[in-house]
Amino acid sequence: MITETVKKCIVCGAQSFREHFECKDHFVSGEKFKLAICETCGFCFTNPRPPIDQISPYYESDAYVSHSKTSSGITNRLFHLSRKYTISYKKRILEKYTSGNTLLDYGCGTGDFLNAMDRAGWDCSGIEPNEGARKQASQNKSLAITDEAGLSDIPDGSLGAISLWHVLEHIYPISERLSSFHEKLSPDGTLFVALPNMNSYDARRYGSYWAAFDVPRHIYHFTPDSINTIMKEHGFDMIASRPMLLDAFYISMLSEKYKSGRSKIIQAVFTGLSSNIQASVKGRNYSSLIYIFKKSK
Repeated sequence: MITETVKKCIVCGAQSFREHFECKDHFVSGEKFKLAICETCGFCFTNPRPPIDQISPYYESDAYVSHSKTSSGITNRLFHLSRKYTISYKKRILEKYTSGNTLLDYGCGTGDFLNAMDRAGWDCSGIEPNEGARKQASQNKSLAITDEAGLSDIPDGSLGAISLWHVLEHIYPISERLSSFHEKLSPDGTLFVALPNMNSYDARRYGSYWAAFDVPRHIYHFTPDSINTIMKEHGFDMIASRPMLLDAFYISMLSEKYKSGRSKIIQAVFTGLSSNIQASVKGRNYSSLIYIFKKSK
């Protein structure tokens, strides 16, 4: 295994870290990766990690359902069953906070959300770095989907909305990409970012077995505070956030399987419900959240 070591925190720039704990890649390799915590700001990230030119093989698995059509196994079947509701939920949020109908879905996977927005009359384009997922999206739907090089072809100020559904935590050149998103959005454009929250109840309950750490594909592990900080540094203000309630159940099902070797559906449902209830009382620490950003005035 080839790795590289991160020497500077992307949030505050500090260079002093402590080890959080070690997580296993349950999807593909079975390898273990350490999580580091910045001693200055508390931001968490995978360190060391595979270099960007070595990460692609860690996505090559039918178990990685966002890049796959497989419905084998109960967890995958539930994921695909919930996708229709989730797409509708995302669509309603975009329509509420976006003026205009030009959308870039960055990290669009197999294109299901993009296809739904296209059918609703939006002017859609997608970017998907993974060749296999991009090929599936292009074969099954008549959508404009390119690799990351396509971002430079989009005129500055032309987009009403950019969405990243559980994508930002994967992006190596995160500062460069956030700067590009700022340039491509119109003055009143909106950036939608969905992320797991490592401060959630289910994250704390499962610890190193929490499925949303998803090492080494997730190289950053955000909280509401850390995403707000890094977005402010790149010219964005958070105007709202919305919970992704189903994620707590899906992540808990995976986490139970990682921890015990069995799905333990009843326990997973109880944990997911507990996570959502606790978050609703306290206001923000859901298992996953959609953060909504506008350009800073």
